[in-house]
Amino acid sequence: MSWQQVAFGLIEFLISILISFFLIFGSYRLFLALTPKIDEERQLKEGNTSVGLILGSTIIGEAIVVKQAIYPVMAVIQIFVLGQDRNVGNFMKMVGFSVGYVLLAGLLALASILFSFWVFHKMTPRIHQYEEIKNNNIAVALFMAFFIVAICFLISSGVAGLVRALIPFPEVGSIPIS
Repeated sequence: MSWQQVAFGLIEFLISILISFFLIFGSYRLFLALTPKIDEERQLKEGNTSVGLILGSTIIGEAIVVKQAIYPVMAVIQIFVLGQDRNVGNFMKMVGFSVGYVLLAGLLALASILFSFWVFHKMTPRIHQYEEIKNNNIAVALFMAFFIVAICFLISSGVAGLVRALIPFPEVGSIPIS
């Protein structure tokens, strides 16, 4: 057992908790702001299952996409901890990269969810989804919720590739083969 790996695992766990808290809180508040036509909190209090399904699917969709930022954050932390130049400037750079990865993944997750709403609307032009959800049409909400989660699953691999490509790995020398 490597104590260093245990320490990195603990750091990853703590970062995951922090990201989770901000993800759920931020997603919920942002969704409320983006849908002023529906008073989600009142609808939830009244037992509107459809609203709960849609809110839950947006949080799950966000989590699916944003989890792709955890590996790059941990890679940057490991590069800093194991690197030789551990100073305030490099620490701030590490924090900046870490926050940037999470923000990028969060914005891409939000874009994925908004894209899901748009595609769902285009795919089902005779269904007025907001009205149906407001009227507690569980069938429409379930279909839309699964649609949101599916889009987020499919987009998450692209987000993973993008944020991993942005990891500032140290340059490694090359050995010329002649």
